Amino acid sequence: MTVLITGGAGYIGSHMVHELADAGERVVVLDNLSTGFSWAVADGVPLITGDSGDQALVARLIRDYGIEAIIHFAASVVVPESMRDPLAYYRNNTVNTRALIECAVNNGVRYFIFSSTAAVYGNPAEIPVKEDSPTQPISPYGWSKLMTETMLRDAGRAYDLRYVILRYFNVAGADPHGRCGQSSKDATHLIKVAVETAFDLRPKLQVFGTDYPTPDGTCIRDYIHVSDLVRAHAETLRHLRSGAPPLTLNCGYGHGGPL
Repeated sequence: MTVLITGGAGYIGSHMVHELADAGERVVVLDNLSTGFSWAVADGVPLITGDSGDQALVARLIRDYGIEAIIHFAASVVVPESMRDPLAYYRNNTVNTRALIECAVNNGVRYFIFSSTAAVYGNPAEIPVKEDSPTQPISPYGWSKLMTETMLRDAGRAYDLRYVILRYFNVAGADPHGRCGQSSKDATHLIKVAVETAFDLRPKLQVFGTDYPTPDGTCIRDYIHVSDLVRAHAETLRHLRSGAPPLTLNCGYGHGGPL
């Protein structure tokens, strides 16, 4: 059986493709290449250019490749941009994912792993954040992901679609073999911005916030290396294949670092 990875030419998705391909899994990638790169997809893995909300295309891929599981990364992810154009985020992140879930249900896909975000918690009152902490997003990006979580849980109960929801904190790093990394031109990930500033590709690095309860008043973030993150996805796929129940999990190390 085959795993469909949506957004598999993007930052995290491309690492996921390498992780599964290295393990001998059959993988196919669906990506519209709006922010991803064809060169980042592992050699020998089919890349189909298109949208995850295109039900006719997705249904054909499920039939043609015998897709058993979907790992869904395709999304818009820039929080400030979601404030400027919220309807675009609800269309791409929520409406398109609803279409993808429906297609999975109608075509017999058994397992669905969803790339969510710690942004569903908003500004948490308690640190560290737990999976049962209140979900109070403060951006359309966070809301678009939380709405999708709700749809996926409802679909899981109604249609016996087995799923895992993974809420990422701050992802950093690159493939240890140098095959892919964070390459999006306009990415706002802080580590990428810091590196570009160090190489004089940006004039400055902006640090926001001066009143956090930290030694210098700036924010402390929980980072997770992208290789560890994709291994977590591989483990959740094994979890689902074993017949275990759905899960919603935070993905971080549980402690922070500066910046």
